[in-house]
Amino acid sequence: MIPNSIPDVIRVLLVDDDEEDYLIIKHLFASMKSIDSKLEWVSSSDEAIEKICAAAHDIYLIDYRIDGRTGLDVLQEVRAIERLEPFILLTGVGDLDIERESLQLAASDYLVKKNLTSESLARALYYALGRKEQEKQKINHLLEINRSKDEFISIASHQLRTPVTTVKQYIAMVLDGHAGDLSEKQQRFLDKAYKSNERQLSIINNLLKVAQVDSGAYNLARQRIDVSEIVKSAAEDFTPIFASNNQAISSSYDIKAEGMVDESAIRMIIDNLLENACKYSRPQSNTHIAVALNFGMIEVSIEDHGVGVSEPDKLFKKFSRIENELSTEVGGTGLGLYWAQSVARLHGGDLVYEAHDTGSKFKLLLPSVK
Repeated sequence: MIPNSIPDVIRVLLVDDDEEDYLIIKHLFASMKSIDSKLEWVSSSDEAIEKICAAAHDIYLIDYRIDGRTGLDVLQEVRAIERLEPFILLTGVGDLDIERESLQLAASDYLVKKNLTSESLARALYYALGRKEQEKQKINHLLEINRSKDEFISIASHQLRTPVTTVKQYIAMVLDGHAGDLSEKQQRFLDKAYKSNERQLSIINNLLKVAQVDSGAYNLARQRIDVSEIVKSAAEDFTPIFASNNQAISSSYDIKAEGMVDESAIRMIIDNLLENACKYSRPQSNTHIAVALNFGMIEVSIEDHGVGVSEPDKLFKKFSRIENELSTEVGGTGLGLYWAQSVARLHGGDLVYEAHDTGSKFKLLLPSVK
């Protein structure tokens, strides 16, 4: 029995530049008894790509050879792996390499034309649609799990933030002498408690920021701002922090780089990058921050001479921590860069990483305005 998820009449697009093959396949469809279908034929790859992008069909049959292109080229161009409809590749002769590559590009099946019968073609359509439906259900299930997790993180973070903030305030009051004089030992213990509480509050705030971004609830307060001024302020504020670690920070921001940005959010991204550069660099090293304009984009680059990144593909993933020679000394949640890149993209820009021989280089890209 055909699952309810498969349409009563299956809309099929056949992409084949050989009219004889089209007529043979048309006859096979007319002979099918188990599946009702509506077949449309196109003979050029350009027309095929246009039709596929319009998403007006339930399944696509694509010949391997099409007017100078291959079916694999079409699969790649339409990004078949991201589409909801299944693709079946047709070929004149069997070829294991082509079959393997077509499956890697998300083709549901690979059929040899000379072996086709109405029954085998109907079965291929049935299974391709069924497998795709199972994939959709799995994806929807995972998305629902992810939404539930994000909702839990958001609620838990909100609930934790208030008591943690209250504890911080009371510790600060005791440290300020509002509960009487403290012994040296009490002062030392409370200082440690206060710093631990600040770290805990920072983690909760990071969780909240990520939950807002993931839920689409993070709203940008855009205004026309010279990003060079944000960089200048950050560089000045971080100069004593770098100095306390026996490091230096240099800068170049002698251009006007205006963009419609959320000043607070951009400052937090830059602070995150500078903090990482400081934490993952050795004493006597230098970090350079610069502003440039390239092809209509503001480019804020932060280049350090630290330990570098061994697994750059994990950098911007949520809760991802990359091991290095300083990672055991430096704490973190693995959320900062994920959040920073997400907010950069909300601005219509990006945050990217470039490796170099003596450290790391991050580029914050933002659209500029004239």
